[in-house]
Amino acid sequence: MELSWWLYGRTLSCCNGLAVKLMRLSVHGWASGVGVAFGSTSTSFAQPSGISLSPDLKEAYIADSESSSIRALDLKTGGSRLLAGGDPFFAENLFKVYIPPIFPVYLFSFHSCLLQVLQFGDHDGAGSEVLLQHPLGVLCGKDGQIYIADSYNHKIKKLDPPSKRVSTVAGTGKAGFKDGMAQVAQLSEPSGIIEAQNGRLFIADTNNSVIRYLDLNKEKPELLTLELKGVQPPIPKSRSLKRLRQRSSADTDTVKVDGSSSNEGNLYLKISVPEGYHFSKEARSKFSIEIEPENQVVINPVDGYLSTEGFASLHFRRSSPSASMGRINCKVYYCKEDEVCLYQSLSFEVPFQDVIPDSKPAEIALTYLVKPKTSTGSLQLPVAR
Repeated sequence: MELSWWLYGRTLSCCNGLAVKLMRLSVHGWASGVGVAFGSTSTSFAQPSGISLSPDLKEAYIADSESSSIRALDLKTGGSRLLAGGDPFFAENLFKVYIPPIFPVYLFSFHSCLLQVLQFGDHDGAGSEVLLQHPLGVLCGKDGQIYIADSYNHKIKKLDPPSKRVSTVAGTGKAGFKDGMAQVAQLSEPSGIIEAQNGRLFIADTNNSVIRYLDLNKEKPELLTLELKGVQPPIPKSRSLKRLRQRSSADTDTVKVDGSSSNEGNLYLKISVPEGYHFSKEARSKFSIEIEPENQVVINPVDGYLSTEGFASLHFRRSSPSASMGRINCKVYYCKEDEVCLYQSLSFEVPFQDVIPDSKPAEIALTYLVKPKTSTGSLQLPVAR
């Protein structure tokens, strides 16, 4: 949950990756509904990530990140309209497929929810000229202007609602960490933005792990870093094995394998994908270890990433001769060539029997072929390929 308000006895919410829910509005898809004729049941969003009320409380401004657009939601009808970004030619379309050098083709599928190339970029201007890239934060300021955390462009932008004109307030478009005059200062994927009573904008500068601020009362505002005094750094998490949960989640495939009675050995994890698919290069597949009872087995590493071929090698040594149960949990991200990316959750259950003295080191293979399916166990994701 990003933000929520209680308004006129109803809850207005904005959830990362889910649809906005307002009155009767409860949809998730790829189209924009306009006015009473379409209403709330035809209004759809693509990963709404930021939300702010208009000064007159008649509209909610939404950073619809996956469509790289800023939308306005009518709080009375549930209809929406495009303010900036998105498709410059067809405002109700959120996505676009390019087939260069021929004319662009528009595509959205309500049934398969397949998503191809998004319309995004970095261009200030008015109306159809404006391009944004994965905006995450939005704020309607006291001056009536809409401030945007244009995350992947590493900028803070300003949108004038009457004219729909967008201009850059801070950032150069290049990721970095630099204080100074707003136009030459640098941020790295800003995400959240709020306004204080004194007119300052406070910005969550995500990749720099700091809070930045802008003083809008100044003719030439500076982007500065908020100094936090007396704040203790977080205590690093222990990398000890996790206690085994009662059961895997419903969307996880469980693979039971033959265990071992050896005092030590190796676990060879090998995940394969079907022909025509590959592991995602950006959303890396990973694994983690759980054990029950705790401290009965030492497995290293306790978590990590699979190789680009879906492989990982782990070593185990028994701390106790008593039986125990281990679980290797995997999150696999893979893509079909030039099409959709998918997610698969799976878990290998490895029983460690009572130790037999003088037994040879064990070599245990944990293999699995991922198979795309339509259930929630293999979810379609708009991740980088």
